[in-house]
Amino acid sequence: TKEVDMNTKEAVKHTGSLGQTKKMPGKSYGIRAIHCNVGMKLAKIEGTVCHQCYGLFGFYNMPNVQRSQDNRLDLMLNDPLWEDAMVVQIQQLKVAYFRWFDDGDLQSLYNLQRVIRVCERTPMVKHWMPTKEYGLVNDFLLEGGVIPENLSLRPSGYKFNGKPPEFKGKFHMMEDLPTSTATYLDENSKPEVVHGHLCPAHWQNGECGECRACWNKEVSNVTYVNQRQKIKE
Repeated sequence: TKEVDMNTKEAVKHTGSLGQTKKMPGKSYGIRAIHCNVGMKLAKIEGTVCHQCYGLFGFYNMPNVQRSQDNRLDLMLNDPLWEDAMVVQIQQLKVAYFRWFDDGDLQSLYNLQRVIRVCERTPMVKHWMPTKEYGLVNDFLLEGGVIPENLSLRPSGYKFNGKPPEFKGKFHMMEDLPTSTATYLDENSKPEVVHGHLCPAHWQNGECGECRACWNKEVSNVTYVNQRQKIKE
């Protein structure tokens, strides 16, 4: 791992602050949902998970949060020291789990390549990144890119109560990646809408608790409960 001559305070200038969500066991890094390429197209379509995206409501609408997210976006795409600075910040974490894009998504192939390099340089941390940017991941793999062992990169489903993402044609190289999907899991849901591991957060005050399935590449699919839907216990 390349040594970086930079302290944490200096690193923050080149990455922006890291996020801390109540649900998860570690830090995160996100940008505003309005910058999602695929996501904002889906947001206009009723029945998709992005149509009621949590990143467009509540906490994420606060001006100070939006300023921090926009600062991260600018630095992530344009600051030449962003990769080194992210490595410094992640190396300082006291927990071994990191979440990419708790809000927002990948912006470009260059963006994905930078994230991959940060993961490669922080092998002591398990990274998780869900994404709806299937095309960018496919392009990365077609160019010979390799997903690091410590990164659980999960293509995410578009629809509630839908099946996990399936890749055909040009997406054939993504078949071995673990996936994610979503479900309402209300009183009218059928058992078949739950695929693989069911995220327990809804029954744990919205928190991961002891579960680390999202970071575990051996878990082929994680199904999430829609937190904006009232669920019959």
